[in-house]
Amino acid sequence: MIEFKNLTFKYRAADENALDHISLSLKQGQWTSVIGHNGSGKSTLVKILMGVLTSYEGEIVVGGETLTEENLLSLRKNFAIVFQNPDNQFVGSTVEDDVAFGLENNGVEREEMVERVEAALDTVNMLDFRTHEPSRLSGGQKQRVAIAGALVMNPDVLILDEATSMLDPKGKREVLESLKRIHGMKETTIIYITHDLAEIDISDYAVVMKDGQVISQGDVEDIYKDIDALESSRLVLPFTMAMSKALSDGSYMSYDELVARL
Repeated sequence: MIEFKNLTFKYRAADENALDHISLSLKQGQWTSVIGHNGSGKSTLVKILMGVLTSYEGEIVVGGETLTEENLLSLRKNFAIVFQNPDNQFVGSTVEDDVAFGLENNGVEREEMVERVEAALDTVNMLDFRTHEPSRLSGGQKQRVAIAGALVMNPDVLILDEATSMLDPKGKREVLESLKRIHGMKETTIIYITHDLAEIDISDYAVVMKDGQVISQGDVEDIYKDIDALESSRLVLPFTMAMSKALSDGSYMSYDELVARL
């Protein structure tokens, strides 16, 4: 679905590259989590993909087509992004008005708009809140509305850039459960940007970044097994992983295996 080929980028005021010869392939329909500490380059990768940053070296291929200034807008129509602060994305006075905003801009007929808004809100379990003001919702509810606003556009690629970083544990669970439901229902390609190792276990594939480079990638279980690489990336180990390391030779144990060991 998406290929990054030898991608390199440096901010004007920086001495080092923010991205340093990144090569990466993301499969269609796959949930890929990109994880790294602040400054690792994961958000820069997304900004380049979305066309926010353009002065890069290398190549990006989307659906077999090389991304250029000429085709950027047409290819971006297949992408939707959700940021870490949903309040920055709200424009409607009610939940349903906000979710419908993108459809209104595209001139979608009202009957179709109503159906698509209801379907998107139902997918994230927010249909009962359709007439509520977004500002009065909890953090997790706001983020689910933001996700509905992205889903209603029927994107091929859904990008979430630190979408749970401002939420409490309950809000994080709500958002992750909604995303898991979406991924099970649709063939949407999900790119999930995070610094929290505990959030990647439901993804299909994981990419670990450090100082603008990919230092590890593969199935989540394989990523979890390389605890030394994760610690060298300055990532905080989840409790079960830290306990696994303390109790064994450093190999990864699942939650059930850890309970049995204890």
